[in-house]
Amino acid sequence: AALRILYRYGILLVTNTPTDDGGEGVAALAASVSGGSNKKDCVDTSLLGWYQQQQKQGGKEQTEGRPVTVLRDGTDGPLRTMFGNVWSTHSSDMAAGASIADSAYGNGALPLHTDMTYFRDPPGLQIFTMVSPAAEGGKSIFADGFAAAERLRIADPTSFNVLCTTVRRYRSIDDATGWHLEARGPVISAVNRKNKEHLWGPVTAIRHNDLDRLPDLPPPPSCGTFDTTWKKEQEEFYEKLQIAHSKWDEILGSDEFRLVMDLQPGDTVLVANQRCLHGRTSFSTFEGSRRAVMGCYVSQDELDSRFRRAGFQLH
Repeated sequence: AALRILYRYGILLVTNTPTDDGGEGVAALAASVSGGSNKKDCVDTSLLGWYQQQQKQGGKEQTEGRPVTVLRDGTDGPLRTMFGNVWSTHSSDMAAGASIADSAYGNGALPLHTDMTYFRDPPGLQIFTMVSPAAEGGKSIFADGFAAAERLRIADPTSFNVLCTTVRRYRSIDDATGWHLEARGPVISAVNRKNKEHLWGPVTAIRHNDLDRLPDLPPPPSCGTFDTTWKKEQEEFYEKLQIAHSKWDEILGSDEFRLVMDLQPGDTVLVANQRCLHGRTSFSTFEGSRRAVMGCYVSQDELDSRFRRAGFQLH
């Protein structure tokens, strides 16, 4: 049922997730939608199998007093990133050496975006668990990027084409932990139907984060020389891109495409990261309070594998 909902809508709400187990429950949830689909008797390789066994035994096996969020020979579970296996948006909960070079560690509003745009292949699934809501504000915002892209295709085909063909660059640098990640790709990826009346087929992925995006560079001159013709091409490139980006932002800002949720402790949202965008409103905390979200990622390859095993068609 969970995979069917994720395939159809790109988002799933789970309630009553443990928030005091160091992330073991969140990691097990990631394992339930990653790795192989057959997890029977796989307690040594399946984090989900191990977690379920622990729950049945009523005990809690730990390694050197630390929560178990990954198995040594594991074949499922969270995707390892610069933020670790399971991360928290409150820096005091992060392991030493894990990166906190991300705007999520502030208390300002975050515009709608997809995560890890600076990865060649961004995660397929992001899992958020609310541990401690803000005293004021901090509501979560989600949007279906596929639906927004289809609206753009209908409303402004030229802008849709611009966002499908313009390769944009993204970067994340963390000097404290020694990371320098860069990747590139269009905001909208769609099936390219060459020599067809309608060039673009179904949308397959969204890559959008203005906070990590580098300045856009125009294509090389079509005539091979940097003359007045190329200057005109540059001007047209930036003008079309600005129009397309404004149209895209206008659609994303529409209440028609935005789902606002006031998540409570134990509420978990699974988000298809290459489809749905997420953000939040700004928030305030008082003395002795904090806003903390715990989560992890699942790779797109593993999510696609589970979709195929469940009989769902992928483009």
